[in-house]
Amino acid sequence: MNRKTIGIIVAYTIVMASLLFVTFGLNWNPSGYDYKVEGDTLTIERGMIASETQEVNIQDKQSTALLFYTALSKERGQWNIDLTMIGLLLPFILLLFVPEKQPLKETVPRKWYRLVVISAAVLYLAYSITQHVTNISLIQTYVERLLS
Repeated sequence: MNRKTIGIIVAYTIVMASLLFVTFGLNWNPSGYDYKVEGDTLTIERGMIASETQEVNIQDKQSTALLFYTALSKERGQWNIDLTMIGLLLPFILLLFVPEKQPLKETVPRKWYRLVVISAAVLYLAYSITQHVTNISLIQTYVERLLS
């Protein structure tokens, strides 16, 4: 193994370990929201480090609370899909910087490899961002309804 191969492995490991730790260790998602339910009290948390908490009595707002739970669950699910896609696409993106290690280099020209990898990453990024914007918008709408 040469230095470039080790560099790719180290970069991949650092990026994925960081994302996995933040996601599962700190229970983070792109919306920044989390919640706890105790009886009829819903505690909405916003932020990761210095989280703001607001408590709401959901006895009369159970349908809105359920919509909030569902929207947040959908956002977490999308983020988990994003983690999988990052894990799958990142090695191919990193290999763009090391042409001699490019997969299928005998059959696929370097420019085509670059085009396919960048296109796949951009297309998924556009899809993912659209999903996150929609989900976060719904979450914020339900939080506003719950807090009013």
